[in-house]
Amino acid sequence: MSHLAYQAYLDTNRGITLLVDNGGQEVNLATVCLANQQTDEQFELALKGVDKLKSVVKYYFEIQGFITLGQAFVLTDGQHLKTPLLLGAITRTAWFDEQFYAPLANLGATYQKQQTEFQVWSPTAIAICVVLYQGNQETIHQLTQQANGVWQGLVFGDLELIKYRFRITQPHRLKETIDPYGVASTANGSYSVVVDLKKTTPIARGPKLKQPTDAIIYEVSVRDFTIHAPNLGAKRGKYLGLTELDYLKELGITHIQLLPIFDFEGVDETKPQNSYNWGYNPSQYNLPEGSYALDATDPYARINELKTLINHLHEQGFGVIMDVVYNHVYDRRTFPFDAFVPNYFYRYDFHGMPTNGSGCGNDVATERRMVRKFILDSVKFWATEYGIDGFRFDLMGLMDITTLNEIRKLTDELNPAILLYGEGWNLNTALADAKKATIDNAHLLPGIAHFNDTFRDTIKGSTFDHWEKGLALGNLALNELAQQVLAGSSGRNFGENFKFFNPEQSINYVECHDNHTFWDRAQISNGDEADEIRQKRQLLATAMVIFAQGIPFLHCGQEFFRSKQGVENSYRDNDDINAINWQQVSQQHVAIELVKGYIKIRKAHGAFRLRTGPLVKKHLQITDHDHAAIEYALTAVKAYGNYDEIRVFFNLTTEKLTITKPLTGFCVIANEQESGLAPLKRLTNQITLAPLSTTVIVK
Repeated sequence: MSHLAYQAYLDTNRGITLLVDNGGQEVNLATVCLANQQTDEQFELALKGVDKLKSVVKYYFEIQGFITLGQAFVLTDGQHLKTPLLLGAITRTAWFDEQFYAPLANLGATYQKQQTEFQVWSPTAIAICVVLYQGNQETIHQLTQQANGVWQGLVFGDLELIKYRFRITQPHRLKETIDPYGVASTANGSYSVVVDLKKTTPIARGPKLKQPTDAIIYEVSVRDFTIHAPNLGAKRGKYLGLTELDYLKELGITHIQLLPIFDFEGVDETKPQNSYNWGYNPSQYNLPEGSYALDATDPYARINELKTLINHLHEQGFGVIMDVVYNHVYDRRTFPFDAFVPNYFYRYDFHGMPTNGSGCGNDVATERRMVRKFILDSVKFWATEYGIDGFRFDLMGLMDITTLNEIRKLTDELNPAILLYGEGWNLNTALADAKKATIDNAHLLPGIAHFNDTFRDTIKGSTFDHWEKGLALGNLALNELAQQVLAGSSGRNFGENFKFFNPEQSINYVECHDNHTFWDRAQISNGDEADEIRQKRQLLATAMVIFAQGIPFLHCGQEFFRSKQGVENSYRDNDDINAINWQQVSQQHVAIELVKGYIKIRKAHGAFRLRTGPLVKKHLQITDHDHAAIEYALTAVKAYGNYDEIRVFFNLTTEKLTITKPLTGFCVIANEQESGLAPLKRLTNQITLAPLSTTVIVK
């Protein structure tokens, strides 16, 4: 077949679009027909419309008859010139999504000692085989097509640790790829591997919270936390290194959010010391990253070592949250999805171009049924096989509301204590705003929390204008808005300006792995101040995170003024930029102890952890003291803990303040020097607040 200046695409089950280059070879449209290469069956085409664009002319044809997917067709024009019929937008139609939905398919490789079953989903394929690799030998086993586009095959014998790939014949295209549903692989994902998960480390279940607001989340990177830690040897930068450090237990947080631990691109698993990456580059969704294992070439090592880490954290009393990236893949051209069903798994714009709301060249079409099934199956796998206690969704606003609600329904059935939250930013993708799982649609996503960017920007300052300071950095004009976010952004008696119906949907934070650390940001916007002043400001902001209604979120190192040497986006910088400085940890004992005390206070009394908006309105009153201090008062709260009344004072100024009011019966449990549950001082008719400090009194 000669090269032609036009291409033909199957866009609906009866519609073909012919693209002809302007100025290219003329096409005789007098008699255009379609031929089935397998059966020689002929179909006439009727011209239904023409669009003349700048560089191409589009001809729209209707097929006179019904064709079957999974077969190769050739289009012939009146001059008997031929072009292959390629798969176009048909895989993105509602008809396709409905016709080939296979909700019960058990996709991937299912191992038993006497046989392994392989199942994949590909309604468009002509043929699929699984290729087994043993040494230099290949053995090929054909799969057979079942209902709804599922292909299935049994291979007898014990295939444990056998490498495999799938070879997929699509119309006019042949590709070989790894298993998108695979649970084990060789180093760097060259081959999928059959394993017996029953032989892996059994998982111990984590603690269960009574309600989401009981959580205190701490974000950690396996590599950052361990790579420069002393006395770890070969375990530096590894899953097992994290099992040997007691710092997290002493801090008092409840949940560890791990930066991506699924298999990702950007680091050579056999030479991890040569490169660095946070891990937001999915290459295999259902197996652990190999660069964190002691031996990336052993398919079992990464599984067992991650399970050992999760068990250790569970034994220490922590829930483990997994940072997941279902909104995009590293490279859609090499990721397995398109090899099985071209164009189905991603979103495309009106012109047929991939959308790029993720900034990574593709957006996964979570709203399609078999994409949603893939995500639900993946979440279920991690929750059951690895005992994961929560999921943090990267760029959750690119995902659809129905999928997130289905995940909530699934996890409620598995373990209602599983936390679900994510980044609800509204990004440009081919999905209607009304269907996006954004923070503006939080009322349609019960039981799913959102990173509260209003909290972040109010307390720290604008993420995009580094000179626009937040309240903790000296912008006292934000006092009133700060009162709203301290109430969990869930409505106050003085107004109904709120993001959430209930505070359990508000993830309160001032820093995370993204953007500057608080310390680095303060050095930009408050660089004229002494280090001691900026430290007080950071502790003030951290106290606001911990004591606010909602779910507090701390970035690893926030409590000891972690710096990334001014680097704002360190996702692929080296360990010298990203690693935890353990010498700094030992030097900031006083600050760390203050934060530990704040955490103890929050955990000791349920009034800081009210679950609903009405309860916040009932028990919380916030008072502004001359734009210099905020008084956060919890009243009639004896039912939630040992205190009937709690007052938290945030001094926002660099001056000492004295507030006169009846305080007989109150005692101080936190001031600028100490914090915890032990009484420090009894009060009568006034309280003195140190500059830029947090003071907690109880009655």
